[in-house]
Amino acid sequence: MPSRDFADRIRDMLSEITEIQQFVAGTSFEQFCQDRRTLKAVLYGLAVIGEATAKILPEVETSHPKIPWIDIRGMRNIAIHEYFQLDLEIIWTTVQDDLPTLKIVLDDILRDAQEDNVDS
Repeated sequence: MPSRDFADRIRDMLSEITEIQQFVAGTSFEQFCQDRRTLKAVLYGLAVIGEATAKILPEVETSHPKIPWIDIRGMRNIAIHEYFQLDLEIIWTTVQDDLPTLKIVLDDILRDAQEDNVDS
């Protein structure tokens, strides 16, 4: 049995997205690049999101094909294994553009899962 169930993993991702957004709130790209603490915190958050995504059920991936599941897992690998070769513009774009959209979809997935559990 997995250590965390599906809904917990979705909540983990949502929590990390919220924290990342708080870390960079009011920060410019230039400030982000210079602030090693924020950069490392964001990279850790992206790694957690990618790790949680790796445990998502195949049927969830199939039912939400617009989510770039492979790219999310790939971002985790880059954050962990390619730390010294990071393209900070890609990280920044991910945080600014991709995470807000992902958060909306994950909220929907979690809500649907909770409704399905109530109906069962």
